[in-house]
Order: sequence, then structure tokens, then C-alpha cells
Amino acid sequence: MNRYTQCALLSASALRMIPHILFYMSRRHTFDADLARYGEGSGGVLTFIKVCTRQKSFRNLFYYRLGEYRSVFIKWMLPEDGSLHIWCPHIGSGCHFEHAYSTYLNAEAIGDNFYCLHLVTLGNGKGGRPTIGNNVKIYTGATVFGGVKIGDNATIGAGAVVFCDVPDGCTVVGNPGRIVAKDGILQSETPPLGV
Repeated sequence: MNRYTQCALLSASALRMIPHILFYMSRRHTFDADLARYGEGSGGVLTFIKVCTRQKSFRNLFYYRLGEYRSVFIKWMLPEDGSLHIWCPHIGSGCHFEHAYSTYLNAEAIGDNFYCLHLVTLGNGKGGRPTIGNNVKIYTGATVFGGVKIGDNATIGAGAVVFCDVPDGCTVVGNPGRIVAKDGILQSETPPLGV
């Protein structure tokens, strides 16, 4: 798409975006770290319009950060993804949901630079809800439940089932989850977590 066509489309979209833009401008520092993770630019009104128009999952995050009572007045103009559910008291900056349909995030806290794909479930289990550290990536179909802690720089592989703590820098795969790498170094024959 050429630059002029893109500018025309963004301008037309801006009409319904006016209240969104006003909220964005009032708390810009909060949203710019998230915008940078979506790969469309480092922030600013045009980047916000582009990402908010194209990415329903970003809208969920935007409305989450605004809060339930502020966002209720503008959600109808630009609907969010109805299958991405966030029940979490705190999500750190630089969060990125990549086509995160059918995803349920019910955690005590999620740290900075969180990356999440679709069909992920973070939920209640023995001991409460999970706590997710900084720079954590959770891939398609993974399930993390219970009062566990996922350490900083951890990666939860596609389809993994995690119900025990994961140390910093570990990569977990399988059902039940087992550590296959620590700080990028492959681990030999590790038992499932919690065994």
C-alpha cells in the first residue's frame, strides 16, 4: 500500500479514533512501550492509530490499561477481541499479544515485556493463580495453572502444561512440562517439573 493511500485510510479511521487518541495522549508513556512491541513503530499518534485499527488484541490491552470504567464509553466504537480475556491486577509495560484469540489470562501479576500467542490459559489451581516474571514468552496452547512462579526470561513452549515453578531463563516444553534449556543451553534428560 502506498504512503498516500495509507494516510487517507488512517485519516478516515481517525474519526472514530478521536476519543481513543485523547486517552492515548493523556497516558502516552503507558502505551508507547506496548506499541513498540507490535513492530509498527516506536510510538506516536500515527503508530497508535495503525496498531489500534489493525490489532484487536492490542485494543484489549489498551482498554485493560484504561480501566473498566473509562473504557466502557469507547469500546463500542472499536470493539476488542471477544475471546481474549484478561483478569489480572497488573501487567507490566511492553506487552504483546500476537493473534491471541481464545486466550485466558487469570494471573496474580504479569511482568514487563510479556509475549503471548493464542489458546494460552493462565489460571487458578492449587495455591492460587500464577505469577509471571519479566521477558516471558508463552507459545500457542500452553497452560500454566496454580500458584506457581514463572521466572524472568522464561519460555513456555507450545502445548506445555506447567503446574510447578519455572526458574529464571528456562525453556519448558511438554505435558507435564519439563525444562529443556537453561539460559539457552540445552539440558540433558530432565525429569518433568515437580517430580
